[in-house]
Amino acid sequence: MAIKRKQGSANAENLKTRDVKARRIDEEDLADRLSELPDHVILHIMSFLPIKEAVRTCLLSTRWKDLFTSISNIELDGVLRNKALRNRFMKFSDGFLSLRKDISVDRFRLCCGPGIDHRKINEWILYAVRHGVRELDLIFQSRSFETRHFTELEFTVFTCKTLLTLRLFNLPSLVLTIPTHCCLPKLKVLHLTFLKFSDDESIRRLLSSCNSLEELLVQSCELSNLNKLSVCHPTLKRLTINGGHIDPICELEINTPNLVCFDFGYFYCEETRLSLINLNSLSEARICIGFIAKMFSNFCNDTASAFDLMRALNCVQSFHLTGICLEIQAILQSPSLIPEFPNLTSLKMGACYAGWENMLVRCPCLETLAFELEDFGPVDWHTPKKDPSCLQHHIKAIKIFALKRKHVEFQLIGYLLKKAGVLESLTVEIKSVTKREQRMMSKNICALPKASKKCHILII
Repeated sequence: MAIKRKQGSANAENLKTRDVKARRIDEEDLADRLSELPDHVILHIMSFLPIKEAVRTCLLSTRWKDLFTSISNIELDGVLRNKALRNRFMKFSDGFLSLRKDISVDRFRLCCGPGIDHRKINEWILYAVRHGVRELDLIFQSRSFETRHFTELEFTVFTCKTLLTLRLFNLPSLVLTIPTHCCLPKLKVLHLTFLKFSDDESIRRLLSSCNSLEELLVQSCELSNLNKLSVCHPTLKRLTINGGHIDPICELEINTPNLVCFDFGYFYCEETRLSLINLNSLSEARICIGFIAKMFSNFCNDTASAFDLMRALNCVQSFHLTGICLEIQAILQSPSLIPEFPNLTSLKMGACYAGWENMLVRCPCLETLAFELEDFGPVDWHTPKKDPSCLQHHIKAIKIFALKRKHVEFQLIGYLLKKAGVLESLTVEIKSVTKREQRMMSKNICALPKASKKCHILII
């Protein structure tokens, strides 16, 4: 028996040894296969790593010793609380850029917080521009940064002939002054976030210098220095202006004949002049309608500018309408003033606004309808006096997001199911309920009478 036990333990040891050897061979094979990859593939993999991790790969293999010096996507993150860490970051960044081979930079992303020497920042920006950077992200997260600190922004960034994408982000202390010699001939994408424009001419100069511009984002920017924000560009395809407010004295002019997608979400006063022309190519729009509160009153009552805005967008195929509930309802409850949307096939509303059926009446070809009930669900239910024709004959898909177990919401769903004659799918997202409640709600929704026999109900 003892001999058999010894033989059994010996066999077990042999199996363990073979497993270890097999694992070691597999790992060596894997390492060999990784090493056999061409340099450009390994560099592509490295581009997804933080820059410090990419540098550490030089320890993995003698072949990889200098490979990190050929990285073309550079990301330097200097938002650090500790002074010692900030000093190490600046030293590391200087060292890495000095070791890097003299090859072009595809993407350069620089994020800096308080305590980073602005002279170093200028040196790093200048390095990227001199190496033909194509995509440049500059993020300054400190109120201590001022325009006068960033001379390379004016003298190199805004005259960079290789730039395809430029993103600038800063707290409002950075006033953006555009030099008279600004020239960005290849720039296609421009994002401006949390910036303050120095004057009307500055923003006009910037846009006119971008002959190939296709996408512009102006987000949460301070416009108080402007009398007129003019976006007039023949090649622009995507425009986003949101996240702030436009002063009463400021005029907004948009003249973009090739614009395809428009997202507008600034709050404005009734005195604000909106001029939107040449939007015949527009196919998709997202509009947040809201007015700045007047002193001693809740909201301004003049919605004429909102009607002008909607009239300028009446050629769109996809429309997302959201904003302050009271203001949109004031618009929707004036059906004679709502323009017709002859091309609209997809409509999404940020709430179930009173008068929503009046909007549908003006959309004869509508095929997809969505309601977001996250913030504003229907308060009271009133059965529409007239059933919209598109609901009976065209709408094939309805989506309702953030259902919250309110009786009035079930009335809305019941009406839609009862009137949608060609409906193929109803998708309902239920939120803030237990699993048991969700099952009960699903059962109740599925039991509602349907005008369309093809309708498939999906509860998520």
